Amino acid sequence: MRLALAGVALALACGAVQLATGAWRLPLGWDETVYVSQVDPRVPDAFFSEPRARGISWLAAPAAQLTDSVPVLRAWMLLLAAAGLTLAFRPWLPLVGRRVVLLAAVLFAGLWVVQFYAGEVMPNLYVAYGALAGAGWFLHAAADRDRRRGPLLAVALSVAFTALVRPYDGGYLAVALLAAVLTVRAWRHPRLAVAVLGGLAAGVLPWVIEAYLRFGGLLERVHGAGEAQGGLSLHNALGMNLMTLNGPLLCRPCTSGWPNPHLTAVWWLALPLLTALGVLCAARTGRARTALLAVWCAAVLGVPYLFGIGYAAPRFLIPAYALLALVVAECAAGAVEAARGRWRPVVVAALAVCLGLQLWGQYGIMDRRTARQQALRSDDEWLVARLGEYGIRPPCTIVGEQSQPQAFYGGCSSQASDRADRTQTVPGIVAAARRTPLALVQPTPGPPAYARSWPARKVVTPRTGTVWYVFLAPAP
Repeated sequence: MRLALAGVALALACGAVQLATGAWRLPLGWDETVYVSQVDPRVPDAFFSEPRARGISWLAAPAAQLTDSVPVLRAWMLLLAAAGLTLAFRPWLPLVGRRVVLLAAVLFAGLWVVQFYAGEVMPNLYVAYGALAGAGWFLHAAADRDRRRGPLLAVALSVAFTALVRPYDGGYLAVALLAAVLTVRAWRHPRLAVAVLGGLAAGVLPWVIEAYLRFGGLLERVHGAGEAQGGLSLHNALGMNLMTLNGPLLCRPCTSGWPNPHLTAVWWLALPLLTALGVLCAARTGRARTALLAVWCAAVLGVPYLFGIGYAAPRFLIPAYALLALVVAECAAGAVEAARGRWRPVVVAALAVCLGLQLWGQYGIMDRRTARQQALRSDDEWLVARLGEYGIRPPCTIVGEQSQPQAFYGGCSSQASDRADRTQTVPGIVAAARRTPLALVQPTPGPPAYARSWPARKVVTPRTGTVWYVFLAPAP
């Protein structure tokens, strides 16, 4: 009951942050428009590329089906995020105790990237919830001598949910848990492996079925997913992840400088040390395996994004942060327990100050990131209104590197020109121009050959001063 009340309090705090920063009224971002378009009956479906999964679209569907109001959709996603936070930490309560769980939840929910994506239609936060719940219920099932079905079913459901929203991450979680089954003698139970594998199979099944229906087969989809992500190979993305710690939301290519202000990166640099100390503190209370499983799952979920791709985004590491928050909380609890006599209040006060500074710094980053996204996305909405003045109204088509969100805002079909979701071909564009009003929107003045005779407009957005060149196809 207390955890539920704490979850409500955290949800209210996150809601207050959303209100204070204006995140609740942010227009939908690029990836969000792809996911929402699949379940919004008012707009054409965006191209759904190979690596994407429909789980997050299904989570957003109840709100998207009822209304096109972005604040309503944001409120719905916040409710889901609050419920997910409570459910994900719930199995850890008897494993590590109330104080550790509550502190871990505050540390995790206090991160700006968690606050930002709590209201977004994006899968990474829900991967974190699935991984956190899966690891927790795995420990329950491993310790259950009565072989009850409840913990095993919870493991299977957690892995299935993770795979449903992000199949690759569901696979990483399954690998981590299966490795734990094989390496720890006390956990070497066939039923645990069956629960993990059964959950993974159930979660990826829709993705596999779609692979055969739309992409020619499973291997073709896997290959296409790798290409869409720039190829999966060995990279050292540690520096890129540090540079994107405070934003931007996507670093591809990664040209950002060091996090600004620099002090807000201290927690990230200290995370390995805090994790090691947390494991030692957990070992003193007989919870070494519990802490090590959390660290192991965090590592397996984080390594592909630190060393497997050549770009970075803060959201990719959200699942690892969720699991490591428990271990860092163990470190804090251990420091308090180790302090004796008059030193204990001093340690508690010092930890409270550190926590307050961390939360304040994260709020500042959240405020700046939200303001930046508000400017960028509002400019896209403004540009779409200008296109409407030029006659680009539904049914219509927009072509260009930012065409997906612009098309969504305008109720048009889109054809991206330089993203992994590209569906553009010159014959396809010319054919679309014969059927519907079509605009090519690009940041450079030189049009491609097929658009050289089209009337051109130069447009400067009001908030960011971005220059767009609009080429209007002849009316069909």
